[in-house]
Amino acid sequence: MTQFVIAVEGLSDLSQFVDEIPPAIKRAALRAVGTATDRARTASARAVREQVRFPASYLYPSQGRLTVAKRPTLQDLTGTVRGRQEATSLARFARGKGSRGGVMVSVAPGRTHRIPRSFLMRLKSGNRGLAVRTDGEAPVNAYKPKKIGKNLWLLYGPSVDQVLFSTRNQAGVFTEVSPQIAEFLEKEFVRLLNVEID
Repeated sequence: MTQFVIAVEGLSDLSQFVDEIPPAIKRAALRAVGTATDRARTASARAVREQVRFPASYLYPSQGRLTVAKRPTLQDLTGTVRGRQEATSLARFARGKGSRGGVMVSVAPGRTHRIPRSFLMRLKSGNRGLAVRTDGEAPVNAYKPKKIGKNLWLLYGPSVDQVLFSTRNQAGVFTEVSPQIAEFLEKEFVRLLNVEID
């Protein structure tokens, strides 16, 4: 499983010697990594929504799709941000019916396209799905289509995890977020260390 790990450079490599690290340094590192992990989750959510039209509420921590999976402790000075790997129903990005039939979808902000022979349907779970009829083969260029009947396929968009780490044409948002979080972590660690020492 892919994930984004926050650690104080140097200290994470000394986990086997954590008991020998002075308490002031450990306390500063613990607080800095905790704050940086929270900031990484928030910055990642913002960056994900710049690439994919997820509602803000879809990425709230309480929804479990983009979370702080691990908080740092004095014994392990790392924090982890994790995105859900399950593909997102393309129905979530539906924008209505096309004038020539099919459903209009908008996955990326500012971009809308029509999927011919597609329609919205109610699933057994009670949720909506976006299905498409084909001549038998899986729909071309579809992301992880799921066959649910003869010539009938459910369509999906990217998972949160996929947007975090890569899309079809570019590196994922963690590539964008990582440098700013590393810079913040360094400054916050130094600031808190000065507080602890004073």
